[in-house]
Amino acid sequence: MKILVTDCQKSKDGYLIKTTPKDIFYPDGKGGQLGDRGTIDNSQVLSVNEENILVDRELQCKEYEYSIDYGRREDIACQHTAQHLFSALAYHNYHLNTVGFRMTPDYSTVDLDSNEITEETINNLEKEVNEVIRKGIQLKIFTMKNEEARKIEGLRRAIKEKVTGDVRFVEIPDIDLGACAGFHVKNTKDIQLFKIINHEKIKGNYTRFYFIAGNRAFEDYLYKHRMTRELCQSFSCKDYEIMDMIEKSLDERKKVESEFKNLASHYSELLAEKLLKECEKISNYQPIFYFEDKTVAQFLIKQMKDDNILITGNGDSFSIISKSFNCKEFIKYLMDKKPDIKGGGNQVKGNFKGEISEQELKDILTEYLCSN
Repeated sequence: MKILVTDCQKSKDGYLIKTTPKDIFYPDGKGGQLGDRGTIDNSQVLSVNEENILVDRELQCKEYEYSIDYGRREDIACQHTAQHLFSALAYHNYHLNTVGFRMTPDYSTVDLDSNEITEETINNLEKEVNEVIRKGIQLKIFTMKNEEARKIEGLRRAIKEKVTGDVRFVEIPDIDLGACAGFHVKNTKDIQLFKIINHEKIKGNYTRFYFIAGNRAFEDYLYKHRMTRELCQSFSCKDYEIMDMIEKSLDERKKVESEFKNLASHYSELLAEKLLKECEKISNYQPIFYFEDKTVAQFLIKQMKDDNILITGNGDSFSIISKSFNCKEFIKYLMDKKPDIKGGGNQVKGNFKGEISEQELKDILTEYLCSN
């Protein structure tokens, strides 16, 4: 199969090309669904819109062999038909209208026009979708003249005004009939499995549902099964005991953290005495450097006297605090000396980030104190 490239322009993400015919690759976002991917010659198709195709390498204006990722198309068809089923059953059985649909490579979302949908309704909806899938209903896809199409009554969603040509319909007999130009399975059994993975209330008094279908649902099940098995092994428990074990583990962690903070508080008092004895006075200040545990550092701050400058750090992130020293001005001085350092703050406290050794930091602070 061949496609003619009629224009190729460099862009920040690759190369934008125009082709003839221009509708071989399905556009991203059209009808809420994902677009096609594939290859044109040796270039990979990165994205598709109504006017251009984004590829990863430059192409000459000539004919090329192309290929379409039909595995991706099958997945898109599965998700899209699952959305039609979900929206139709929500509408007919619970008087809930679909006000939004979006598909991503990982999941799809449907927005329904209520934020008071009960868990019972959600569970029933999921079961009802899977019941229709198991029935193996053959879909009907057909096209009608625009004028005739607009005479059809009882459509779940009205045909958009911007549709001016022939109208393509997707029908799930006795379930749903709607205008749609997207990919769909031939039979509901091709969807295999439908799973709601999350739902949340969103602005406008709507509820957003996250779902997966087909192979996505099976892969999700396998992943969660492996995760459950590993958790069972880690906690030496049965799967129905996992939540209790996690809750117990979190309670124990909180207890340990509380005990550690108590120890860190007492340790900081002893450490402060040691550091104050060891630090050298420079100009009118006693700078103290501590680059170990950050919890201890937080308590160490409380032990500092008026003439102390405390600099703490972890990796490439540092803090400076002092009751009488202008931390803001020092950070400016430090950034002038070390342009890779970034930071800011106020007179009594500041933060900076970048690669700098403890000795280099001490040298720059000493230089600053001696020059002011």
